[in-house]
Amino acid sequence: MERETKGIRYQSEHFPTVQGIMHCVNEQSLMVEHRKQKRKKAIGIDGVDKEAYDGNAAENIRVLIERMKKMQYRPLPVRRTYIPKANGKQRPLGIPAYEDRLVQGVMANALNEVYEARFLDCSYGFRPGRSAHDVVGYINQTIMVHKVNYVLEADIKGFFDNVNHEWLMKFLEHDIQV
Repeated sequence: MERETKGIRYQSEHFPTVQGIMHCVNEQSLMVEHRKQKRKKAIGIDGVDKEAYDGNAAENIRVLIERMKKMQYRPLPVRRTYIPKANGKQRPLGIPAYEDRLVQGVMANALNEVYEARFLDCSYGFRPGRSAHDVVGYINQTIMVHKVNYVLEADIKGFFDNVNHEWLMKFLEHDIQV
């Protein structure tokens, strides 16, 4: 898996379009993702949890790969649940089926390799290995070194509820060739 992701990062750093990220989806990467899953995660509509999958993980993953190669893999619908928010409203939460969670994890790792190479160092939101504490440190350092007249904090209300998925898919197609 590491070799494949290094290749993706190299392509992303040196070429406008990245090719072959599906090579990252293999038995090894899916098994690594399976091992990373927490035992107490919520269960999707398939009713399968990590413990049940563990019983025959190698064979399950082999069959999953075969379905993907034959273009027969189709993600299952997510189980929808709602979590109460502090303001009294509820936040929807989609819980994927177990195998879909594995595939999503591997693909997220591959996409991180594509875009981490392209993001600016001063970008901290929703990035692996970066936290709110990191950005506070960056801001403190910047204020100490440079003349700063203002600091702007912004939050786009409901941003993730309003992402245009059609545009997002076109954006991905522009950067990545499967």
